[in-house]
Amino acid sequence: MNTRDEGLIKFKLTLKRAPAPEKTQVIALEKWRALFFKLGLVGEYPIDNIGYGNLSSRLFKKTFIITGSQTGHLAHLQAHHYTKVIDCDLKKGSVTAEGLIPPSSESLTHYGIYEANPAIQYIYHVHHQALWEMLKDGPYDCIEEDIGYGTLEMAEAAKVLLADKTSGVFVMKGHEDGIIAYAPTAEEAGKIILELYRKLATRQ
Repeated sequence: MNTRDEGLIKFKLTLKRAPAPEKTQVIALEKWRALFFKLGLVGEYPIDNIGYGNLSSRLFKKTFIITGSQTGHLAHLQAHHYTKVIDCDLKKGSVTAEGLIPPSSESLTHYGIYEANPAIQYIYHVHHQALWEMLKDGPYDCIEEDIGYGTLEMAEAAKVLLADKTSGVFVMKGHEDGIIAYAPTAEEAGKIILELYRKLATRQ
């Protein structure tokens, strides 16, 4: 049995078969994902064979590109490993997507963050136990441990938490190792993660 509540889609999904996103739409995401994979911030838990970490970028108001479900074991993703989320309903807990594979199990959470502030254009969700512990115990934004990953409650909590924020990071206390950075640009979101990673290194 899996010991982690991880990787399972917890929303009602409608996946419309459609061509993969354009390569130009995933270049920035893939640049950072490849780096995070090298650092172990995105990947797969070997014992449970469950992927972790996901990245997304906003296309339009309610449309965004996100890494596909269960792609964590791959060092490099192609365009067909990404999926376009075209609509979400936080009241019904539903996601409608277009592509060749299901979107990340954290799609609702990403949607809640994009709904919080139109300035937010990129979201990077990474995993790192020591970094998670550092953020959880420090002066950082957090979502409490009684709220599970990928749920409607998580999406709603993120939307409320980030209502007046355009960039930053928060830790999900109820999602082991889970950390999310968000920003108006790909570079800014990536640098938030890297700066925290370097800060952790100086402590160890």
